[in-house]
Amino acid sequence: MQRPILPSTHDLEAFVAAIEAGTMGGAADALDLTQSAVTKRIARLEAQLGTVLLERGRYGVRPTAPGGSLYPEARRALETLRRATELLRAERSARHETLRITASHTVGEYLLPDWLAAHRRTGASFHPTMRISNSPAVLEAVREGDADLGFVEHGGEATGLETLVLGRDELVAVVAADHRWAARRTIAVRELVGEPWITREPASGTRTVAEDALAKAGVRLEPALEAQSLETVKRSVAGGGGFSLLSPLAVAHEVDAGSLVIRSVRGADLRRELRAVRRRPRTNVPGAGAEPARQLWRWLASEIAPGPEA
Repeated sequence: MQRPILPSTHDLEAFVAAIEAGTMGGAADALDLTQSAVTKRIARLEAQLGTVLLERGRYGVRPTAPGGSLYPEARRALETLRRATELLRAERSARHETLRITASHTVGEYLLPDWLAAHRRTGASFHPTMRISNSPAVLEAVREGDADLGFVEHGGEATGLETLVLGRDELVAVVAADHRWAARRTIAVRELVGEPWITREPASGTRTVAEDALAKAGVRLEPALEAQSLETVKRSVAGGGGFSLLSPLAVAHEVDAGSLVIRSVRGADLRRELRAVRRRPRTNVPGAGAEPARQLWRWLASEIAPGPEA
């Protein structure tokens, strides 16, 4: 059975407008068309349906019996289509206003909130959503398009992504305030061997940097405790459970409160770069979140990224 051809929405709009205005001229004004264009649309609808829908008289138009049956259904269909169109437009606008961010712990918890707040003060109006993950998960989310921007604590595995250095810090030994190292100014890298090492999970960017630096210094440590939660690491160290290698940013509150102490490590290069990452821009495919991502990237490059001399 051949499917019937549905009437054009333009023709239905002309028909509904004519009934509601009572004249062809009124329908033309309501639709911002010429009267002849409205007449042609209604004539086309009548020809398609094979029946007269409007009676034309000296003082205007009124629906015939078939026209009276069609009018409420046509009006309802046009309103449903209008609501659906507005909903899709609103969803599309929301997608373009939302910026999906995935960040590793140090950047995401201790730096990015302040950066986003400062960027908003410039007049940026997008809605950021942020997920905290370890560095490999951040890079994977950006590569797969699940995040518009990513922030990591090292960029060694960011192959195929564009990276932007936003700052540098150096991991330090973190111990409880009553630990024997607390009275020291620095700790030799060889002294770490044999002391309980409390650390994040293997995929953590902080741990990766630490292990790489220690390996270059000829030191290999076996964790006494591995935890995905940074808070667990800090609480374990504060309880006298050994030491950790963390960013000073991650323990600033505890150091100020006096529960933890930080000491530099001699003999190992524990410096690292904090980076933003994104897929290489494709100017012909804007995509959801593309414009907010570009705006934030440009702002980070001009306001946060260190200069060549840094």
